[in-house]
Amino acid sequence: MISEEQIQFYRKKLKQGLPDGELREQLKRDGFSKEDIEIVFKPHHYDMRAWYLVFGVLISLFGLYNYLQTGGLLILILGCLLFVACYYEIKRLERLKNMK
Repeated sequence: MISEEQIQFYRKKLKQGLPDGELREQLKRDGFSKEDIEIVFKPHHYDMRAWYLVFGVLISLFGLYNYLQTGGLLILILGCLLFVACYYEIKRLERLKNMK
């Protein structure tokens, strides 16, 4: 089993520019299992909920203003689609949380 300190050490080496393949071979030579090696290279999952929410509000308000002034609905619809994207982001993060 690989410790958290070792994971951070190898990730730091990866950020410093050590090639992925060399790091994997070094981990194999150090006696780590395939599962332990995959833990080191586990991708980071980004959380975009705040961005979708903030820009959804801003673009929807601008779209509402635009709709009241000119009657165009396109910007308002695009702002509302950001709320839908925020909803799907919440669902995606819940699914990732449940998989762990």
